[in-house]
Amino acid sequence: MSRATCLFDGCRSTVIAIDENNIVSLPEGAYSQFKLLENRAEPGAPSSESNFLVVPDVWDFDNVGVSRDIPSSLLGDLGDKDEFTFVYGDSSWKIKKCLKYLICADCDKGPIGLICQVQDQANDEEKVMHLLSLRSLQIVRKN
Repeated sequence: MSRATCLFDGCRSTVIAIDENNIVSLPEGAYSQFKLLENRAEPGAPSSESNFLVVPDVWDFDNVGVSRDIPSSLLGDLGDKDEFTFVYGDSSWKIKKCLKYLICADCDKGPIGLICQVQDQANDEEKVMHLLSLRSLQIVRKN
């Protein structure tokens, strides 16, 4: 099992244990659209890697903080952008709106992910999901 840790100098706190079954891909443009960090510390990580860890419950984190609301002017409404869809579980989900940023709770730096309102494309069910950017963290692999 792997774990994601904060990559900021002097911190390195564990954020979460990674469940490989909960990793989804978003388009490369997600980093600029959502204003996320892109400086993953793991040497040799491909720059096209756009993996996010879906964390259904905030209590699954070992260490995470939450920012204030993201101003709608910063990200706008994503309702018409089909490229921000991902498959999770047995459903295809579309990001409708980003609500808050996730940050490291120990050093208060980030953003390292997003809290988003998503919609199931099959039945229009909406829910809130935490999307943790694996590129914005250091991935420590355990044997």
